[in-house]
Amino acid sequence: MFTGRTSQLADLNSFAEERDLSLFVLYGRQGMGKTALLREFLADRRHIFFTAYPTTETNELKLFASAVGLDWTEGMTLSDILDAVTRQADEGPLWLVIDHYPNFAKADDSFAQLLHDYVKVQWAGLDIQVVLCGDAYILMEKQVLSKKAIWKDVPMQTLELGAMEFYEAQEFFREASPMEQAFLYGITGGIPYHLRRCAAYLAHHDAAEDLCYHMMSQLFLADEDDATLLPEKTIQTELREMSYYNCMLETLASGKNRVNAISEVVNKPKDVVVPYMNTLMSIGVVKKENPVTEPTNRKKTRYSIVNTHDLFWYQFIVPHMEYYYEGNSKALWEDVIEPHRDAYMDTVFINMCREYLEKKAAKEELPFTIEAIGNWWENDEEKKSSEGFDLVALGKVEGKSNIAFARCYYDEEPIGIATLKELIDLTKHVKDKNNAFYLIFSRSGFHENTKTVAATIKNIMLISLEDICNFV
Repeated sequence: MFTGRTSQLADLNSFAEERDLSLFVLYGRQGMGKTALLREFLADRRHIFFTAYPTTETNELKLFASAVGLDWTEGMTLSDILDAVTRQADEGPLWLVIDHYPNFAKADDSFAQLLHDYVKVQWAGLDIQVVLCGDAYILMEKQVLSKKAIWKDVPMQTLELGAMEFYEAQEFFREASPMEQAFLYGITGGIPYHLRRCAAYLAHHDAAEDLCYHMMSQLFLADEDDATLLPEKTIQTELREMSYYNCMLETLASGKNRVNAISEVVNKPKDVVVPYMNTLMSIGVVKKENPVTEPTNRKKTRYSIVNTHDLFWYQFIVPHMEYYYEGNSKALWEDVIEPHRDAYMDTVFINMCREYLEKKAAKEELPFTIEAIGNWWENDEEKKSSEGFDLVALGKVEGKSNIAFARCYYDEEPIGIATLKELIDLTKHVKDKNNAFYLIFSRSGFHENTKTVAATIKNIMLISLEDICNFV
């Protein structure tokens, strides 16, 4: 059953009604559900769905002809096939989807140009809408999206399909406990391929079992057939020289997130590290961060791994590959993951807290608006460390500027008064903090005295993991 992706379906429906656009480009990493999204959208529409394959020119044409409904004959050309598409459009509106488009474009140098000419000229005014889909960022950029691509003169709408956020992903494991939901969201990274595997496991196994351990084994130590969507394999489809990329990602996962620190670990100068990071950003694996109040401060730039599924792999598996090669999931869980699981979950929890705030703000259920949200920190160069807030939201209260400071605690103990005081004291380092709100998110709830203080001071908010999971 198709789950989620309501906004993306709305984008496709909007494109279907837009007569000035003739091309829709859908891209994103493997496993994000691009094909499933298109098939759901096209379920009640006349369409030709061609999945290109990395093969020779003639074999590619045979596959395309079959998708169009033609019997292959010797000497058939791409023009013959596209003319058949034209004839089908005489019977009513028609969608032509070419999935794995880079395979089609690489089969013969002339294929992309000829298809472009049909879209631009022969099909102008006809009710044919074309979708090009692919999961190779670099190839899709080169062949379709860049200013040098042959498609540059064709009006198009583009959509990058990323991971699902928590509240969409939650539909796959809603019956799990809040802590299980958070962990499952983390290790799947909101990637639909992994979410479906998670849902399938839940449908056939007793929920009383150690769900977190078993899903870790399923996703990261599965049979060879399921290894194609491991983070390393996915990234490998885009990049060469995986040794340095793997080392940099492992370094990021360990908590070393500034260029100087990364440079020391990988033994490469900074001017080499930065281009590597830029490449990882270009394929959506890494992101660059600055404090939300200082977006242009280069001295405070740091990097992080975007997806928590990738983070899990590079934090726990890559530094302990002996467990992976042995298939020893039990030892990996007990010796490596379980002792450090909460530290990993801090990142997952922060992502969930951010989404919660954004959803609450969108429903106007917060005492302040949110115009920008990020984090804030200050560096201690001597100790080579940093301290700050997990989330900082800038917005308005009754027309006046507002700032909300948040810390997110995925600890076993309820939050006490001392932690609340630390949060408030730390805000003294931030300029322009009028109309401040203080937010604490906690996995394990709050001591009664903390609740009492928060109840009497209107600008303090306490939010539990249960509050987040039960919000939508």
